[in-house]
Amino acid sequence: MAVMTSTGAAREAVAAPPSRLTLPAPAAAGLLGYAQVIFSDHPGVGALLLLATALSPRVGLSGLAALLLGQALARLLALGDAALARGRYGYNPLLAGLAVGAFFEPGAGTVALLALAVAAVVFLEAALESALGGVFALPLLSLPSVLVTWLAVAAAPFIGIVARTPPALLPEAAPDWLPPLAGLYLRSLGAIFFSPSLAAGALVLAGLVLFSRIATLLTLLGFGVAAALATGVFTRASDGALLVLCANAMLTAVALGGIWFVAQPAALLLAAGAALLTTLATVGATALLRPFGLPVLLLPFNVTMLVVLLAFRQRLRDGSPKAVDFAAGTPEANLAYYRTRVARFGPGFAVRFALPFSGRWLVTQGVDGAHTHRGPWRHGLDFEVADAAGATSTGSGRELRDFRCYRLPVLAAADGTVVKVVNDVPDNAPGTRNAREPWGNLVLLQHGLGLYSLVAHLAPGTIEVKEGQPVRQGARLGLCGNSGRSFVPHLHFQLQATARVGAPTLEPAFADVLTGEEDYLQLHRWLLPAEGQALRGLARSEDGTAPFAFPVGGALGFEVDGVDGGGEGRGSGHGGGRTRRETVTSRIGLLGELFLDSTTAGALLWFENQGRQFVVHDQAGRRDSLLHLLATAAPRVPYDLPTGLRWDDVLPRRRLRPRWARWVTDLAEPFLPEGGVTVDYTATRRGGRLEVRGVGRGGRRPLSTLAVFDEAGPLALEVKLGEQVRRARRVEVSA
Repeated sequence: MAVMTSTGAAREAVAAPPSRLTLPAPAAAGLLGYAQVIFSDHPGVGALLLLATALSPRVGLSGLAALLLGQALARLLALGDAALARGRYGYNPLLAGLAVGAFFEPGAGTVALLALAVAAVVFLEAALESALGGVFALPLLSLPSVLVTWLAVAAAPFIGIVARTPPALLPEAAPDWLPPLAGLYLRSLGAIFFSPSLAAGALVLAGLVLFSRIATLLTLLGFGVAAALATGVFTRASDGALLVLCANAMLTAVALGGIWFVAQPAALLLAAGAALLTTLATVGATALLRPFGLPVLLLPFNVTMLVVLLAFRQRLRDGSPKAVDFAAGTPEANLAYYRTRVARFGPGFAVRFALPFSGRWLVTQGVDGAHTHRGPWRHGLDFEVADAAGATSTGSGRELRDFRCYRLPVLAAADGTVVKVVNDVPDNAPGTRNAREPWGNLVLLQHGLGLYSLVAHLAPGTIEVKEGQPVRQGARLGLCGNSGRSFVPHLHFQLQATARVGAPTLEPAFADVLTGEEDYLQLHRWLLPAEGQALRGLARSEDGTAPFAFPVGGALGFEVDGVDGGGEGRGSGHGGGRTRRETVTSRIGLLGELFLDSTTAGALLWFENQGRQFVVHDQAGRRDSLLHLLATAAPRVPYDLPTGLRWDDVLPRRRLRPRWARWVTDLAEPFLPEGGVTVDYTATRRGGRLEVRGVGRGGRRPLSTLAVFDEAGPLALEVKLGEQVRRARRVEVSA
């Protein structure tokens, strides 16, 4: 995760995927400072960018010194070891140092100015992070370096520091074989680092390609918009002004087209529009700042980003373009994760709703029902309890107690806050209704901005919560009744966008729902129930939790066969390739998120363990790691495993492709149909072991998986993809 993108607390809390490069911590943090200027968290990208700045020795040395000094000062001020390890307090000092090296001749005064500028950047960065990030949840970007560079430029004449013509203002003749636009593109990339030469631009381009093919495409998009305006409208722009213009537009396109928004066609249109806005802002800022002798730098990029992000806060629904509301990574990773999340957890809300009851209930009126679920209220759902023959009552059905659902518990479908309670409407006799108080006794919960759930027709005097009370998913709200416009006892459930009782409904989808008979049960990752369906939620089970407990700080040692080679590999494994000893440690993040860390292989796996099932949320790092095998062979394992249970899950297509294939398809990925590889899973218990088997549906290469667990965790894993086989076996357990 690039620090320049880590604005919210949730993003800060997720660790960045480890790199294959093994470097001392200070060196890795320094390289990340370079990489994060283009939103990357790859030290190899940082190394290429460091080389690009080194092509202008004075500029490059000044930038490197500023970066090292900034991180040393941040460490002295105890501004956070985790932030420093990710390269924080590196890229803003770097940019300020590059500017000092570009704008001033070397000398003792320049060295002193550089030190003062770095100190100012570090303090300003920490202060703005508290304000922009902590209060307004906005990105810091490179604003501190812009403001401090202005101060340095303004102060230099008063302290006798000699200015020089910046490299960005010096034209460079391109070779005859290179088209002029290609030369302008490369020099604009180099200008981001105050090294606007063709060679420096080529190194920056290499870093971009290594970081993200989609990001590279977005730089071309931003450049195309800026260059078209520069050549068609702003024809008087100088060579140096063109470079600054294009550099700002390219960074804006990358940030909005693939980092803050998911890289889909709508986001690419947003990127093009924002690049246009940035270009106009650059021209305007040039005119405004010229009388004061101040450079434009990356100010238009910063301003455009903040304006666009604040403007999109006014959207009532996060739709198209889809904002990145998870830990940001590369544009490719963001796109793959979002698409897979939709396939796995549904296209609706970030909140996952459970069924508002326990046990097996029947949908007696569904969406667009025959009675009351019409028009604005079409997405309501009614539930009752029925026997195997479909009968919802016993006896004559003339008494409330004859109905199987009467006075059964009604539960909170998700975490939320109680905003409305009605608890004193009498129950109706079966066959009668109360038209004056149609909703009867009810509980209305708020689950987020513009998202509420309503349960209605509860029994009077049974509601157990109060207005303003926070509740957890599964908390008991009251008992099913027959109050309001209800002929027979039943539970009415709906989602809505406002706190008004009975507001128009939103489409509901429930997570982890079981349908079918006991000898053939299907677990649905998410389901919009249909009328006539009998369903129940996953039950909590303490028996199946042990293999997935992963106590924090505990470590498991494995031997992994079929690895790609390098590292600590040895010999030839049973699955082909080499064998590597791998240690996996369970950790917890700042916000309580659970993840497994394989420092041996450079991989991470984030998971959820909430009492009903084990769920892998994301996996990053090497494809030949144990964690990749675990995410493929057991992305979801229910603890409640009745006989005949089947389930499926969706794996990202990109995760199963060879590296060369990923690089080839990345540029087309934003325009390809959504979807992944669906795998069908079954589980059996054999003694004290649990075996989970998976078989992929379709696909060009057959996929089959096996995961074996005991009480200590994963015991053996196997993934067969076409002719390739990778296996892992546990060899060590430590607390």
